[in-house]
Amino acid sequence: MKATTTSATQYKVCKSLLNKLAYPHRVSTIQTEDTHISWIFLAGPYAYKIKKQVKFGKVLDFSTLSLRRQYCYKEVELNGKLCKDMYLGVVRIITIPDKNHDRVMIADSHTRTGKVIEYAVKMKHIASEYRMDKLLTAHRIKLENIGKIASILNNFHSRALTSKEIQKYGQPRYLKYKIKENFQTLAKLRRPTPQAEDKLIKFMINNENVFRTRIRDNKIRDIHGDLYLKNIFIVKGRKYYLYDRVEFNDSLRYADVAEDVAHLSMDLEYHRHKDFKLYFVRTYVSRSRDHDLIKILNFLICYKAFMRAKVSLFQATFESTRARQHRLKKEADLLLAFGQRYLTDLE
Repeated sequence: MKATTTSATQYKVCKSLLNKLAYPHRVSTIQTEDTHISWIFLAGPYAYKIKKQVKFGKVLDFSTLSLRRQYCYKEVELNGKLCKDMYLGVVRIITIPDKNHDRVMIADSHTRTGKVIEYAVKMKHIASEYRMDKLLTAHRIKLENIGKIASILNNFHSRALTSKEIQKYGQPRYLKYKIKENFQTLAKLRRPTPQAEDKLIKFMINNENVFRTRIRDNKIRDIHGDLYLKNIFIVKGRKYYLYDRVEFNDSLRYADVAEDVAHLSMDLEYHRHKDFKLYFVRTYVSRSRDHDLIKILNFLICYKAFMRAKVSLFQATFESTRARQHRLKKEADLLLAFGQRYLTDLE
């Protein structure tokens, strides 16, 4: 956990949460997970997620305590629709004067004293062995699991919010902006794949009628926005959690439902399970009767591969160990190659 990535106050909070006495419940062990935008503390039956004090242009802004509080509440609200009992609420992290120094602790619902210095999303702690990428590696995923996810996603999409404001994000000009932004950021991190951006935009121009038809058919909705293997838990084959929806930027969630399908499809194939990918797409299309989705699926899979490569490279810049940096950079190289192969299908 690096002090250089955030403020002194947040570093103090993170250091304090490594102490079992900082929690309002019994804790036997404490584990931490670290991403470029958050810290997660796994403490007994619960997980606590703290948003880092960062700002990335117009995409994400957690720079003030007020904003972090706002997005904590928004994260809980958004994820309640697909995760039921996993997201438990927002908790305050406070300081209380204690002899020679302030004591930092997570306040429970009965705590009335103390100065609030941070907020955290409180979640049920689900063991990482139930994460879908780990289950896939352990050969514990079956076709029935894939079919269930397709059904859950279709039901979610059919009820997801849409409006004239949301539908405008399906217009080719907004897609073009997302593609250009992705490659502009990617170019700062790694030399981009030659002609990739041009080919994706050319596909949009040549198929503009397809994208506009999808707007008229109400396929632009408030989707998950970041649906890939690491954001799915399957607990003992019975409970499914499609978690970690994008809360920090509405425009990344306001998109064609096909983006969720493409993102998970891409990740399944990237992990060398094209059979599961094909079954997932077939099942989703059959349940949703959205046969036109196939017309733009490869385009979106290609876009998602380059987008995930950007994210991996971006995460690598925040890693403190060379081993983790190397792993993320290697992952990015593989994703760039994956996207390059799909470019040929767009010609």
